Amino acid sequence: MNPGLATSLVLLVIALIGCVLSLRRAGRAARHGQALQTELTRAQAETRARERELQVLLRSVQELIFRTDAQGRVIYLNDRWLAVVGDAARHALSQPLLQLVPPACRDELAPLLTAQAGHARRRGRFRIPTADGRARHFDVSVVPWYAGDQLAGFSGSAVDVTERVEIEERLGAQLAFSDLLLDISPLPVSLVDNEDRYVTVNHAWEEFRGLQRQDVVGKLATSLQDPAEWPVHQTHRQHLLAEGGRIRYEAHMPTGDGSLRDIILTRVAVPAANGHTAGILTVLTDVTEFRDAERAIREARDVAEEASRAKSEFVANISHELRTPLQSILGFSELGLLRAHDQPRLAAMFSDVHAAGQRMLALVNDLLDVSKIESTVGTFHLERVDIRPPVRTVVQELAPLLAVKRLHIELDLGELPLSAKVDPLRLQQVVRNVLANAIKFSPERSAIEVHGELTPDGDIRLRVRDHGPGIPAQELEKIFEAFVQSSQTKNGAGGTGLGLAISRKIMEAHGGDITACNMPDGGSQFELTLPSRGFADTLTGDLITKPIPLTY
Repeated sequence: MNPGLATSLVLLVIALIGCVLSLRRAGRAARHGQALQTELTRAQAETRARERELQVLLRSVQELIFRTDAQGRVIYLNDRWLAVVGDAARHALSQPLLQLVPPACRDELAPLLTAQAGHARRRGRFRIPTADGRARHFDVSVVPWYAGDQLAGFSGSAVDVTERVEIEERLGAQLAFSDLLLDISPLPVSLVDNEDRYVTVNHAWEEFRGLQRQDVVGKLATSLQDPAEWPVHQTHRQHLLAEGGRIRYEAHMPTGDGSLRDIILTRVAVPAANGHTAGILTVLTDVTEFRDAERAIREARDVAEEASRAKSEFVANISHELRTPLQSILGFSELGLLRAHDQPRLAAMFSDVHAAGQRMLALVNDLLDVSKIESTVGTFHLERVDIRPPVRTVVQELAPLLAVKRLHIELDLGELPLSAKVDPLRLQQVVRNVLANAIKFSPERSAIEVHGELTPDGDIRLRVRDHGPGIPAQELEKIFEAFVQSSQTKNGAGGTGLGLAISRKIMEAHGGDITACNMPDGGSQFELTLPSRGFADTLTGDLITKPIPLTY
C-alpha cells in the first residue's frame, strides 16, 4: 500500500473520530441547556407565586409598611396606607414620605430617615389625620438598608396605637383630676406603701403637720408619730395589710405648732394588681373642738344638775317652812269664822283670809310635789291594787265642789277589777287634779263622765270627760308643762299651772301616760293609761311596798 495513502486514511479516521466526539459534546450541551431553561422557568414561576403571596400578606396586615430610597422618597406603600390617608397614598410614589404626615409631626419622623443614625433601628411616634377627620397615632420602627457601604434606603412599619394613646390620655386626665381633688380636700390625706413609707400627702396634710411633701415622701410613718401611739397604729396597720378593708379609730396627733389634737383616723387598704395590699390611705379628721364641746357640755350638765338639785331642795325646804305659818293662819281664820258668826262684816274678812290661805297652801303643796318628783329623794310606794276604790274615794272628796256648781258625776268603772301596781296616794293625786280641772271648767248643772276599762292590750284606761269650753288645739300638749295654763283660764277658774305637769310626771313614773283631747260635741277629755303588768311588775313583788327613787 502506498504510504501516503495510508497516512491520509489515518488522518481521515482521526478527523471522523473528532467529528463524532464533537457531535456528542454538542448533544450533551444542548440537553444541559434545555434542563437549565426548564429549571429557570420553574424558578421564575415560583418567584411570581411567592410575590403574589407576599402581596396578599402585605394587604392583610393592619400595620403601615413602607420603603423609601436614600433620600426618603417612597418606593413602596402597602394598601393600609390608602385606608388611613386616603387618595394621598395613590400619588405618593417617588414623593417624600414626610408629605404623608402633618407638618407638626414631621419633626418627629424626619430624624428616622437620615443616615446620621448609622445602621441602628430607629423608633418614634407620629400622628396622621385620617379620612374621617380623626387623628390616629402610630408607633413607627425604621431600619436602613445598604448596598455595600452605600445607604440605599429605609424600610419600616408603623403600628396604630390610637386606642392606647387615648386611654393613656384619659388615664392621665383622671390622675390629674384625682390629684386635684386630693390636693383641694380640706381633710389631711396621706398614702403609705406596704412598708409604711410615705408615698404622697396632700396640701391640707402639709398645713396640719407643718411639713413639706418633698421632706416627707420616702420616710417611715413611725418617724412622725408619737412613740406612745405606735402600738395602736401598728396593730391597725397589720390588720389592714392582712385583711384589707377599712378601719376607723381615734388617737392623739401633734400639729405643726406643737399642740396635741384629738384625731379620728380613717384608714383604707389600697389593693394591688396581684390582689395583695399596695399601701394604706389615711384621712385625718380633727375632732378636738367636738371633744372640747362634749367636755364643756358634760361640765355644764353637771352644773345644771347641781343647780336643779339645789333649786329642788330649796323649793322643798321653803315649802315646808311656809306650811307652818299657813297652818296657823288657816287655824286662826277658822276660829275667827266660828266666833264672828253674828258679825257678818268680820265673818267676811275671816272668810277672805281663810280662802287666801287655802290658795296659798295649794300652791305650796304643788311646789312641794314638784320638788319631790324632780329630786332624788322623791319616792313612790307601789303595790298591786284595784284602782276603782281610790278613784271612788276622790269622787267622794270632791262632792262639796260638785254641789256648789250643781254638777253630777256619771261614774262607770265596770264590774271587773282594774288591777295595777301603783302608788294609791299618787294615783289619787292625779285623779284629783284632773277631776278638779273638770269641775272648774264645767258649766253649772252639767255632767262629768268618769269611765274605766281594760284595753285589748291588757292596760288600764281611765277617761274623765267634761262639757266645758274645751282646750285650744295648739295648747293640748303645752298644758302638761310646768307653770303653763290654758288660755281658757281667763274665765276666772285660776290655777298654778303645776297640777297637770305633776300629774304627767306621776303617770310616767308608773310607766303610763296622760293625754288630753277635745270632743266633737264640745268639752274636753283626759285619758290616763296604766300598764297592768310589765313595767310595774319588774319593780317589786305583789302586795309588797317598796320606795322607788325617781330622778328627772
